[in-house]
Amino acid sequence: MRRTVLAAVLLATAASCHKQEAQANAVQTQQATAVEKESPRPNVAPRPEPVTKLAVDDRMYTTYFYTAAEAVVHGYEKDTKVRIVSLSDPETKRPTGTIWQGTIGVGETQLIPTGPGVFGLLSDKKAAILVGTPSSCAVVGYFLKDQDGKYRSNRFFTQLPSSAQLGGERVIVWAYEGGDVVVRDPKTQKVLAEKALPPGGRLELARELIGARGNQVIEIVAAKQTVAVQVYYDQGFIVPSVEGRGTGTDFYTFAGKLTAGSNDLDIIAGARDANVTVTDLDTGKALFKGKVAATKIKTLELADRYVRVQSDRPVQVVVAAFERNGSGYAEHHFGTGREGGGIDNDFAITTSGGLWLFSYFAQNQIKVTDASGKKVYEGTLGAGTGHELMPGGGLYRVHASKGVSVMGGASTCGADYSPAAGMFAVDDAMLTVIQQVTAARLEEARTRGVTMTPEAAAAAPMTQAEWDRYAPAAKASGAGYRMSLEEANERADVVKKKK
Repeated sequence: MRRTVLAAVLLATAASCHKQEAQANAVQTQQATAVEKESPRPNVAPRPEPVTKLAVDDRMYTTYFYTAAEAVVHGYEKDTKVRIVSLSDPETKRPTGTIWQGTIGVGETQLIPTGPGVFGLLSDKKAAILVGTPSSCAVVGYFLKDQDGKYRSNRFFTQLPSSAQLGGERVIVWAYEGGDVVVRDPKTQKVLAEKALPPGGRLELARELIGARGNQVIEIVAAKQTVAVQVYYDQGFIVPSVEGRGTGTDFYTFAGKLTAGSNDLDIIAGARDANVTVTDLDTGKALFKGKVAATKIKTLELADRYVRVQSDRPVQVVVAAFERNGSGYAEHHFGTGREGGGIDNDFAITTSGGLWLFSYFAQNQIKVTDASGKKVYEGTLGAGTGHELMPGGGLYRVHASKGVSVMGGASTCGADYSPAAGMFAVDDAMLTVIQQVTAARLEEARTRGVTMTPEAAAAAPMTQAEWDRYAPAAKASGAGYRMSLEEANERADVVKKKK
């Protein structure tokens, strides 16, 4: 078992990161293929303005992530200054300090060979983080997340895995609401594929195309709607619902036969029984129709099937080895949590061997049980600490007193987008709440004839009444996890210290 501590170095680094000169990193020239053609840049539906532009006042987004070997940082904004910090690890005696620092542009990526462990990420603008082994071991699978940590977007960038040599690899764009989709080279703007899709339609990139673009970046754009993108080079991934979260009632996915001849489609029910139908999208045939009991799992063995999963109650859908080749299967996937955002205090997660727990808050009491309810771990983690368990393959429940992330899997071959980007939305929301609370306190002081500075007004922790009043706005702004007052004040302190 391993415990990795996010010490004061992370906030100290955050305070000084913007003062140091960032080095620009050149992106490798993308090679055009025979299917490429010139095309005008299509219009993209405008993104809503962020709640606040943290970079304007020199604040830094601060979060951390676990990886088995690598991190690929994806840039979505011009001149994004990023620092990756190695954290103190008693197990490996890894020294603390910056292991990479630089500037990433729009559509650019940076591969950092971190080695295994928990690392800090500091960035003056939002970025997406792909972790695991997408370069050194390309037999991986995942759905993309954008810079806001969302599964649905009108614009994605992704660096493809290093190779596609097994013949069954796929890159699939799912258009739940239909619309025009364009896939292009972000550097040259040459179109690689485009298609007008009906609702529920899909665009699949040619195998020759993805085979020729190992470790290269592609851009996926949907002009008038949001889409989801699946990168399938193996099983071992969460399937997002059409609502764009990890839990829901309607899902689309491909389950292939890499690398064991078939894949397991796992449906995990929530607190109530769910009536579920799994339909083959190509034939219209129902592959399963029945009840999945509350808190239980139903697994279907599939091979090269495009399927839709529909349920009358919220469920989770995972394509990961469970019944067949489940124990020891090399893959890594993050759990989605009860609310489907990846940062939560209640998880049901499959694993082929190990569990990795990460706490975002102090004094976080965590309990892990197996499918029978037997306790396999109980302990307390601090803010920025990780804990590794090896309970064996199965379905596990993770309950925490505060927000955590959980990853399941085995070995050192797998990849997924880190839920750490979800803390960007949390911090944006918390800054808005801090501003609202500060304004209300200043106005209340003014009515009493008291002069107060904004710093003094913001200094005191929020009261329950203040949090109850402003928490709905924070929730609406994109912070999916419903924090308690204690968690909100703890994260607010972090945001205040980023100056």
